[in-house]
Amino acid sequence: MHNALPYRPHVARAYARLFRPLVPCGRCRARLDHMTARLWTHLDVAVYRHLGLSLGVKALGVDDVLLLRTRGRTTGQVREVLVAYVDIGGAPVVCAANAGWDHQPGWFQNLRGGGPVEVQCHGECHAVTPVLLEGDERERALAAMEEAFPYMRLYLARTARRFPVLRLQSAVGPTY
Repeated sequence: MHNALPYRPHVARAYARLFRPLVPCGRCRARLDHMTARLWTHLDVAVYRHLGLSLGVKALGVDDVLLLRTRGRTTGQVREVLVAYVDIGGAPVVCAANAGWDHQPGWFQNLRGGGPVEVQCHGECHAVTPVLLEGDERERALAAMEEAFPYMRLYLARTARRFPVLRLQSAVGPTY
């Protein structure tokens, strides 16, 4: 049995006339997408901080996430973001992929600015020191991330930017 509705041109024209003004285009669409992403990030971080689970990352099929706390390099405010990681040699390894966009994520810029860095993983908080991986160690870690996170291949194909890969080593230092 065929359940498809017949195509009705007059309905399609009316639909386009009614709803086209509701969908922003160009710069407004990009701004709306950015605001939506920021709102979702703040909501997801709050849920993770209190309940220990991430709704957004689970939707991508990622199991291992950590909450990364840094200080803003210009504002000095505490910034929190959820980052997917791979455990290699007992230390979490993260990649600053930024969903394949052409610029580095803000959290990576804050890490480069120095200051204390803390991760919350499985309900425990630890001060860490980020170490930028290079050479063969970087390539092995990136291959492990590609294997663990299927969307990483898409991010690598989306941009020509070289993704920084960082190992978060345990450190003794100030926490927030």
